Amino acid sequence: MNPELQGLRALAAVIATAEATLDVACRTLRESATALLRTGDATLAEVSEATGLDQGELLELLSRNLPGREPSWKQPGIAGLS
Repeated sequence: MNPELQGLRALAAVIATAEATLDVACRTLRESATALLRTGDATLAEVSEATGLDQGELLELLSRNLPGREPSWKQPGIAGLS
């Protein structure tokens, strides 16, 4: 096989691994920031400054429902709403 192609394949593999790692890190950052805000241990401004996430994005993350905590009208079996 052409050495240049081997080099490109190796580089592509390194990039794919780095992208996957970055995706996990970003998800963890958002989850941790949201958890910190939910507990009230830090203000929106503090978390925004510490993470580099904009306050609007943090508010959007906070407004999402947590698994298992959906509103009762969204739960299956509620009379008249299923």
